[in-house]
Amino acid sequence: MPIKWPSKASIKPFFGFLHLLFYADPTWLDKLLIGVGAIAATAAGVPFPLIGIVFGELVDEINTATCNNRSGSSSTGEEASITPKLLLLVYIAIAAFCCIYIHLVCWSLSSQRLAQRVRHRYLKNLLRQDVAFFDSLQAGEVSSRLNGDIQAIESGTNEKVGVTLTCISFCVTAYIIGFIKNAELAGMLVCLIPAFLLMATVGGHFVSKYTSNLSTCFGSASAIASEALSNVGLVHALGANARLEEQYRGHLEGARTQGIKKAIAAAIQAGMLIFIAFSATALGYWQGSRKVANAVEGKGNATIGQIYTVTFILLDGKFSTSLSESDVSYNLIHDLFVVANLQTFTLTSNRCYRIESSRTHAAVIRWCVGCFRAAA
Repeated sequence: MPIKWPSKASIKPFFGFLHLLFYADPTWLDKLLIGVGAIAATAAGVPFPLIGIVFGELVDEINTATCNNRSGSSSTGEEASITPKLLLLVYIAIAAFCCIYIHLVCWSLSSQRLAQRVRHRYLKNLLRQDVAFFDSLQAGEVSSRLNGDIQAIESGTNEKVGVTLTCISFCVTAYIIGFIKNAELAGMLVCLIPAFLLMATVGGHFVSKYTSNLSTCFGSASAIASEALSNVGLVHALGANARLEEQYRGHLEGARTQGIKKAIAAAIQAGMLIFIAFSATALGYWQGSRKVANAVEGKGNATIGQIYTVTFILLDGKFSTSLSESDVSYNLIHDLFVVANLQTFTLTSNRCYRIESSRTHAAVIRWCVGCFRAAA
């Protein structure tokens, strides 16, 4: 049976986001910002595992000095071996600060310049439309779509992309160092990956679901209020005040219900992540203590510093980083989905498409027909 290779059309969507970064004729400065930002973001994930190595060596040095002090055989050379490691921590912190600052600035400037290029291309193609094209549009629809869609593109390509690259680099570096320091203990802690992914996927599904429902309710309430205020005379003439008020209140109550469900789902997700992290920490220190005890009996060469390094960079560091960046990562994923939908019509569409699936926001984008054709 011949092997069926994936077609070019099925592979192209995977590179859509990368194509969006270089959309609308970027200059050499834009390419330089993206390249430098990607390199700096990848390098920003390396210092934290290096700090874990230095911490482990410091733990070994301090433990040795404490044991020697109790036995009365301490020397001044122990302090001399600790001081360079403290200076190394300062140098690593400075390098981390420089990498983080560079990639945040580069990605922020790159997203703003991309939004400016897309806005220019949008207006350029919009002005080429016939007069009849604007007759079917509502008042302010062009400007609202212009601001909302380009804001979504800018939000999905800003410094959150650099933060994601930093987290990926940190995770890869941490596991490489963990397997180098103590492969057996690091192999035990690999179970943390599917546990985190499962909880993040399940919890993220419900959080995303309730967030979408919340946005739909708010959008429906805003649409009712906007139409009522725009036609306030007609509303009073028909006596529709009470009915519109009831509909508006119903949408707000639905938004409150969905918001409560979203908060409950996010709280359960965060609690389960903390439970998994603490359970894995207990597993790491329990197995590590057994390895240190075996090393004392001459059945191994594990040290306290190695156990601390592996546990610190694989559990404590990853857990604290995931908590601090979870909101950023969730927003980035949400923005990527929005950008992907926008890219469908901005880069390739010549027909009418829907941006959102809900009935409230599923207005056909008649004004975008041909707006993003390739510039002649």
